[in-house]
Amino acid sequence: MQSTATGVNLAGNRTPRFEGWNLAPLAGMPQIGLRFVGRLNAIADTWRDSTGILGNVLRDDSDKIIKSAANYRAANLDSGKP
Repeated sequence: MQSTATGVNLAGNRTPRFEGWNLAPLAGMPQIGLRFVGRLNAIADTWRDSTGILGNVLRDDSDKIIKSAANYRAANLDSGKP
């Protein structure tokens, strides 16, 4: 779980945001491109926050996750499902 948490956090940290230096691809279409920069940055920020939360859960509560999965599997086997 520790390595998964690290991978999730890396994915969040590497999420691109549009800043002043990387708006060059949108320079040819300022009316359309600049309209969506705020939206894309909001999505990137939400993704980064979500990966931070998931990474913390995986790192801090991995024992609970493993126990919950074992309980779910045991209940599923008791019900006759594979």
